[in-house]
Amino acid sequence: MNAPKAEKKHVFLRSYDEISNLEKTIEVIQKSKIKNIMISILGNLEKVQPQNSKRPTDRKVCLENYFKNLLGLDTDLGFFHNAESGELFVTGFLAPIFLDKINEKTLGALSGGPYGVLRGLGIRKKRAGTYIDLLNDGEYLMLVRGNYFDIHLLEGILDKLEPIDQSKKSILNVSFKLLDKRNFGH
Repeated sequence: MNAPKAEKKHVFLRSYDEISNLEKTIEVIQKSKIKNIMISILGNLEKVQPQNSKRPTDRKVCLENYFKNLLGLDTDLGFFHNAESGELFVTGFLAPIFLDKINEKTLGALSGGPYGVLRGLGIRKKRAGTYIDLLNDGEYLMLVRGNYFDIHLLEGILDKLEPIDQSKKSILNVSFKLLDKRNFGH
């Protein structure tokens, strides 16, 4: 008896320079009929400034409350320091990966950790580097995981919501299959 093959998951990745634009996008996704997707956000904590405070703990509490409210109370959220990128946060399905410990350090804290996670998801070298540069410049990265149909539908909805400059589309708007290492293309 042959078990049915599990459908390959795809990931959609887009960057946002303002958290308000990210929030609008997430609200559109939540109101859409796309239900079998998971959202993760990766961002630089140093860009987050709660009113009347510059203490890192206030930023963490503020951010945790913000994303729990936006994405749901059961949303995973964590913080880590990366030497190349600074103090970062991660939410959603990628949080356990970034926060997994290797020799007492989280994967995200390792040199090249965020870049390595993006590469492990199937993003090519140049695009992964571009997105890490955007993250280092303070942009938020939104990654959405789902089946091919749902990701393709999501791309169409988001392209109507926030058209991307066509000259940058090939670099800044990417969806890809989650590949195992045997099938990974360069």
